Parts: sequence; structure tokens; C-alpha cells
Amino acid sequence: MSQDEQTVRVTCTHDCPDACSALVTVVDGEAVDIRADASHPVTGRHLCVKVDRYLERVYSPDRVMTPLRRTGAKGAGEFEPLSWDEALDEITDRWQAIIAEDGGEAILPYSYLGSMGALSAFGPTWGLFHTMGASQLERSICGGQAIALSFATGGDAYADPEFLPDARLIVAWGIDVVSTSIHTWDFIRKAKANGARFVVIDPYRSRTARRADSHLAIRPGTDGALALGLAHVVIAENLVDEAYVAANTTGFDDYAAAVEPWTPDATAAATGLDAEDVVGLARDYATTRPAAIRFGVGMQRAAGSGMAVRAIQCLPALTGQWRHKGGGMVNASTVSNLGFWSLWALPDAKMGRTISMIRLGAALNDPELAPPIRSLFVWNSNPAVIAADQRRVLEGLARDDLFTVVHDQFVTDTARYADVVLPAPTMIEHDELVGSWGFNYVSINHAAIEPLGESRANPEVARNLAQRMGYHDELFNMSDDEMIQQCLDNATLGPAVSRERLESEGFVRVEPARGDVPFADGGFPGPSGKFEFSCQAMAEAFGLGPVATFVPPAESPETTPDLAERYPLRLLTLKRHHSINSSYGGLPVMRGAEPDLLIELHPDDACDRGLNDGDAIRVWNDRGEVRGLLRSTDDVLAGSVVVPFGRWLNGGLGANALTSDRLGDMGGGPTFCDALVEVSATP
Repeated sequence: MSQDEQTVRVTCTHDCPDACSALVTVVDGEAVDIRADASHPVTGRHLCVKVDRYLERVYSPDRVMTPLRRTGAKGAGEFEPLSWDEALDEITDRWQAIIAEDGGEAILPYSYLGSMGALSAFGPTWGLFHTMGASQLERSICGGQAIALSFATGGDAYADPEFLPDARLIVAWGIDVVSTSIHTWDFIRKAKANGARFVVIDPYRSRTARRADSHLAIRPGTDGALALGLAHVVIAENLVDEAYVAANTTGFDDYAAAVEPWTPDATAAATGLDAEDVVGLARDYATTRPAAIRFGVGMQRAAGSGMAVRAIQCLPALTGQWRHKGGGMVNASTVSNLGFWSLWALPDAKMGRTISMIRLGAALNDPELAPPIRSLFVWNSNPAVIAADQRRVLEGLARDDLFTVVHDQFVTDTARYADVVLPAPTMIEHDELVGSWGFNYVSINHAAIEPLGESRANPEVARNLAQRMGYHDELFNMSDDEMIQQCLDNATLGPAVSRERLESEGFVRVEPARGDVPFADGGFPGPSGKFEFSCQAMAEAFGLGPVATFVPPAESPETTPDLAERYPLRLLTLKRHHSINSSYGGLPVMRGAEPDLLIELHPDDACDRGLNDGDAIRVWNDRGEVRGLLRSTDDVLAGSVVVPFGRWLNGGLGANALTSDRLGDMGGGPTFCDALVEVSATP
């Protein structure tokens, strides 16, 4: 009997900069293989270790295949199946009653980038809640500081990452590219083959740091001090590109005065590095052309991360690295240009109050919040695992009077607390428009297979709920195909991107508006067109002054010595190689690689506590406790402890049991790696 075989191109929608193109082989309606689309200039010949095994996710026996209703206690994960009509009726009946009593603000939508698709992440589900007048969610958990800084200063100033092979010095600052952006590593590897030096700045000896020519193991939360210290050396040793600074920047004198105190010794004292390493990197960076910096989310998880990003941004302007192809700050983003705003900027929108996604636990447990949050709708996220101060989040989710709906592929830690769980499709089961937040590409997806079970994609669920709620905006009658077209009609992607090209080619490169060397002659975002070392708009936005400065960690032995007497170790909550945030936290690729939760501690710190490799240990502070097995390793700085982030815990506690919901200095960003803890053997 002949088989019907076809190959369908899809784009990965996970929260990753790469947005890889993949080819799915389908036989008689079943996906039997997934592999890299070698025609894509970024993806090349390989996928990451997670997506390479994506079909395990699609056909997992643990997939939610039908709507579920809770039958046991919240958190127990006990459910019974029900029909879609029953589920939708129950949700809308509860919502209508809540709105009648307390208004739409008593309902909180909670989502992030479990899918980066324009329809799934940003589209009609936002429109549904805006029409409802629900509370808005401040989605600043990842890169919020850099995003806020860009808004304040007039826009992003980045060079194309595809030009990294032209660089002769590359600095990966607070990013583990091998685990979180493997195709960025491919470009770095090409640069190294061309003779480039590769430097990694990271408190942890990551997979990326092991491949570096030089690894600067900086103390968590002190990136701003290092950036200011590098600038001090550049200025003191007359390594400034004076012609570039004179022609294309403003405020240099104020900036020079601000960095003057940051001598190599002062920088070493703040960062834990050797003064010689500070001087050496400053000289290399200033004298190597071109030099590129790729900073990441990892260094944006402390109290002063926003100012640290600003201090880093000053370095390529100071040294004139923007003159050269492959120099400057490298990054790209097409996600924000997809026109998805047209799917939720509706005439009948009623914009409610704003609640930080990082402070969900505080919001759910706040007796003074009026109206209280009475319903939570979660999609594309797993707040029980990813939100700060986990113990308070779980307390809030356990409230009997909180009606929680989760739309997901699996019964995650959050779904265990849900009253209703709705089945969601995987990325190969629905149509989508996909951008990237790390490269200059946009893609269109068509479903490779039919949705499994009774799965429904986010736009369909939004339509279903809107119709039952009595909302009549034309958005809620549009098909997915019509929504994709509307996004493209409102997109700012340039003339090269058309629906016709996307349909025929699958993906299209978005050509940067300013060419290969975007800021060789200035033209920076903002009204002056120059890089503003002293930026009044930044000062007015954040109240931190116009010039980059160092905002120290909120919790550290240096800033909170009394707290450090009880909790002397700095906490690092690190992403894992086999997961993407929590997206794979309970799947075979993650559990097989790390069957046990491994907590990493420097051998000296383990010895001081009488601990041996493999011991059952606990990490704790006043906020909570995490238990796991000790891995004694000098990959970790002495005085620090690493707790892995993103595992599904089946109702237990993970890294965020230890983190504070304190917000950073800009944009409501998180402080996940700005906490003190202690470690001991498990009683």
C-alpha cells in the first residue's frame, strides 16, 4: 500500500534568538522526522538538542488531549475530562459573574514567550482581555531592562549578528550561547577559525566559557562596574577613538568624569576579577578592530542590570568599533516589527491596571489590592516555576477563590493548580507568523499535521471565548490566515518581505535599514542622531542620572553584610542546556540529561560545610528552600551556589523559591541572580 509522504517547512517558535527553520517529514498524516533546514543561513545543518527531539514532545503520552476539570485539591493535579462546550461555558460563566461583581480588572491574563508566534504570543488573546478591561500584565521578565533602555533612548543600536565572522575580538557578556543560542555560537566559531579571540564574561564556567580564549568569572550583578572599569582604562591610556567620539557622540566629558573613579583596583574590588584582567581586556577591546559585544539576558537579573547595559553600550562608541563591519553591539529583532499590535489595539479596548508578571505572588496574596485578582488565565507560560518568590506564587495559586484556567500542552506545575486545563497544539500543528529576537528573519508556518486530540491554538480559543462573552469586534471573526495578513499589512519589515515571498520561500531576510555598518557615521536612534554618553531622556525615565553608573547588587556580602552573616553565598539561577526556560522541564530530553536536581557548589565551600560530591543538600534563605544533590565543581565561583532553573517539580520547589520579586533599576526587570543563600546537608 503506497504511503502519502510530504515535507513541510516550519519555524521554531520557542523563546530562543535563533528561530530555526526545520523540515518535518509527514507520512500518512503522522510526523516521522524533524531535521534542520540547511537552506536557512542561520539554522544551517543542525537544530539544538531540544528541538532535534521535538517529536518526542508532539507524541508524548503526557500530552493534554481534551479539556480537563479539576477534581482534587489545587496542586494535586487531579482532573477529569470534559467537552470544549462545557469548558468554555464554565469559563465564561465564571468570568461574567466576576466582571458583574468586581469589573474586568479582577481577571488577569498571564503569558510570555512559550511561543513567539505573532498570533499565539501577541495576537487575539490580548485583544480578548483588552476588550474585557482585564488587568494588564507587565511582561518584563526577560530583557526588560534593555527594552526599557531602548525606549528611553529612542531605539536599538545593534549590528547584524551574521557579521560576527568578520570580528577579530568577540565578547559574550552574560550569555551562554552554546546552550541558549547555538547558531550564534556557529558564527563565533567561524570568527575563531578566521583568527578572532573569544572572551566570555560570566560568573559560571558555562559550556560557552569552556570554549573561550579567556573567561572572566565576574561576581554576579557587577557587570556595570566592569564596563565602567574598562572605560576608565581606555580613557586613561589614550585609547579612545577621538575622531569618532568628536563627530558622533555627545556628553563625553560627563561620562569621563563618571568613569574616573573606576580604576583597575576599584573595579577588581567590586567584580572579584584581577586588576590585570581588567586592563588586559580594555586594551584588547580598544585596539582590536573590529570588536563585537553580544550581551545576554543572564546579566540582566540583578538590581543594577539596566545601568550595566547602558555602561556596556558606551564601550563601542568610546572606541569607534561602530566604524567596522562586524563591530559594535550585535543583536537583531524582527519580532517587534510584525504588526501584531493591530490584533489587540481595538476600538473597544479598556486598558486596566498593570501588574508585574515577576510579582505575581505578591499580587495574588495582596489583601489591599482592589479589586483582588479572582481569575487567572495562563498561556505560553508556567508561572509556578518561572515567577519569583515561588512559595508566595504557589500560595496564591492555591486560593480556593481564584478561578484559574491554563491553556497548555502538558499538566505543568501551574496547570496542577488550574480549575480548567485546555489542550494546546505544538508548533507543527497550527499556522503562525514568526519573527526572531536574535537574527534578521521572518517566517511563515503552515501546520505540518492536524492538531492532536482536541487541541486548539490560541487564536481559536480567543475566538471561542470572545463569542461567548458577547464581544463583536471583527478581530474575533477573522481566520488565522486573515490575522497573518493583517499583521503583515501593519508590519515594518521593509519592502523585501511580502506574503508572496513568505509563501514561496518560507522565510525572508529583513534587510537592516542602515546597511552593514549602521553607525559608522553616527545616525544613532534618538533626536540628536548621536550616541549620548550623557542622556537626559534616560535620566528622566528612570531617575538614575544621565550618565552610566554602577548600581550594586541588592543582596551581597558587600552591600548587605548583616544578611550575609546568615546567608553568605551568592545565588545563581541558571538556564539548562536541555531546556528552554521551563519549556522542556519535564520532558525526556531534560529528565534524561539531568535525572536529579543538581546543585553546584565550589569545592572550598563544600569542604567548609563538611559536604561531599553527591550528598543530599538543601539551599535556603528567608524566602524558601530547595533540595537536591551536590555537584562539587570549580565551574562555580567560590562564594556562589548554582541552582538550576526551569525544571518541572510536580508541586515541589525550585530555584525561584529562593529569589526575590524585587524589581531592577529599569523597566521592571527581575533580580533572579541577586540573592543570598546558605547550603547545608539535608536533615
